[in-house]
Amino acid sequence: MAEESEQAPDVPPAVEGTAPPSRRSGLRRLESRLAAFEKSAAGRYWAHLSTADFMNSSFAFAALAVLSAFPFLAVTSSVIGGDIRQAIVARMGLNVQARHDVDALIATGNQAVAALTWFSALLLVLGGIGMASTLSSWYHRIYERTPPKGLLRHLVYQFAGVVAFALYISFEVWLFAKARPLGGSGLIFVLTFVLAVLFWWWSAYMLLYGQVPLRKMFPAGVATGACITGLGVVSSLFFSDQVTSGQKSYGPAGVVIALISFLVGFGVCLHAGAVFGRMWNERRAERETLDNQDN
Repeated sequence: MAEESEQAPDVPPAVEGTAPPSRRSGLRRLESRLAAFEKSAAGRYWAHLSTADFMNSSFAFAALAVLSAFPFLAVTSSVIGGDIRQAIVARMGLNVQARHDVDALIATGNQAVAALTWFSALLLVLGGIGMASTLSSWYHRIYERTPPKGLLRHLVYQFAGVVAFALYISFEVWLFAKARPLGGSGLIFVLTFVLAVLFWWWSAYMLLYGQVPLRKMFPAGVATGACITGLGVVSSLFFSDQVTSGQKSYGPAGVVIALISFLVGFGVCLHAGAVFGRMWNERRAERETLDNQDN
């Protein structure tokens, strides 16, 4: 008897390059979610931060701060009877061991003051002005403003900002030393927020050379103060361990890495606060336009 072989039904060949229906629907859902995110407030916020190139700018800010801001603050703090090491410890909320590692890394600045010449003093001031100029370029890019012409005007605003920053840090260290025994870390964080709001509200106005009204810079000041206070909370919880572990693993270089990490975070805070202020103003302007149309 001849064996009967069953013939399988013909199956049409799959078209190459065509995704299964389930995969296509999944890609469409993902694309729609991405499009919805881009149109949302969070998406527009991220787009503004990315346009400002906030991460690269923050790394550049950290490097410039080590080269320019630290020497300037070391000398100015010593002149008015302070200590830059106390400023670093107070700002970062470091514990005793981390404070010892910072003290071992940085001198008080008294030696620099004793050996200070007119030329070196000029370099310190120019370094501080360079920091102010960098921050000014950030704010002009975020708020899409063109800096006004006039070199003298730029120098006056930037020099005023440098002096104000030195006084702000010195006053903050003095106030923290008085307040810590009374209210501990909680009071320190409240004072950090209040002082940061006031200083960066005024600073943002100055860095934009007064092109944006002072009242419109208040949201940026509040957001920047909140971000800096949050950075202080995170720093008090984690950066002491980073400083001490860096000292044990890499010596003084490890402490420098921890300080640079904090400065990068500080730069991100400035960007985040400025972008929030811009979006707040834009939202208010949109609401006012709609209200005028309705009326």
